[in-house]
Amino acid sequence: MRLFIYDHCPYCVKARMIFGLKNINIQLVTLLNDDEKTPISMIGKKMVPILEKAPGQFMPESMDIIQFIDQQFPPTIIHKEEDPFLLEILNQARIPYYSLVMPRWVSSTMEEFNTASARKYFQNKKEQMIGPFSTALTNTETYIKEITETLLKIEKKIKNQNKWYMENQVSFNDFHLFAFLRALTIVKTLPFPPRLEDYIKQIAKKSQIPLSTNIAL
Repeated sequence: MRLFIYDHCPYCVKARMIFGLKNINIQLVTLLNDDEKTPISMIGKKMVPILEKAPGQFMPESMDIIQFIDQQFPPTIIHKEEDPFLLEILNQARIPYYSLVMPRWVSSTMEEFNTASARKYFQNKKEQMIGPFSTALTNTETYIKEITETLLKIEKKIKNQNKWYMENQVSFNDFHLFAFLRALTIVKTLPFPPRLEDYIKQIAKKSQIPLSTNIAL
């Protein structure tokens, strides 16, 4: 099997997690961000992640991939319960979140941005969402303050003994939360609350996905 991804993409992180958690070998293929032809040839649209289940058999959508792999490689491990509080708070944080991570992603050494055209493609698309990247970077401290308030609210849900968001069982919440937090590790000056920092490190190890601290900007 092959999984077509971008390193920065939170949805791709979700899909990658299930392979790490179940210790299943998967070939990761990182596409350039401006490569429209490859994903369109597979699923008819430009999006990732895409799982190639068998030669010529493609599956998009991170949560579909997660459930497919969990069922195909028993025992199943995921509880599908989603916490409305978590979903809402992550949604509310979209603007400061993307304003922090997007300008840093495009300036990073991530493979999907290995060409000037890939970087330009991404920046042109995403500035339509959050405005000029230069302005977002100028407002870093404001966005850090806002996202810190979000992190502190989430921190209250994570107890010292928690292995997962729902204490002792992996759930959809962990896929949503880890993908969100992993993206933020590219922000060098962002402090994580202690229990949440421990949670990030634990899930990164369990899911075998490195954080972005080594390329933080």
